[in-house]
Amino acid sequence: MTQNASGLFPFTLAGAARGGISLFIQVMIGMVLLAAAGMFAVMTAFAGLILAGAALVMRFAGARNTPTMRPRSGTEPVTLEARRTPRGWTVE
Repeated sequence: MTQNASGLFPFTLAGAARGGISLFIQVMIGMVLLAAAGMFAVMTAFAGLILAGAALVMRFAGARNTPTMRPRSGTEPVTLEARRTPRGWTVE
């Protein structure tokens, strides 16, 4: 069944209140989703900074061990040790 609007002012107060509450709820849901996305972005950036800091610490504060020379017997083949330097590879 269809209902036709009659009179000069076809809107009711209940219909207007329902529409206003619906709009308010939609705006609140949108704001919550936007806040959640913002918090996710901030947490992701913070995790990236922590990973970058850990990488820098591992790079610059790592152990600086010099390889130890072990005595070898005459029948053992010679194994060369190579390490990376800023100019390339160095064989010791």
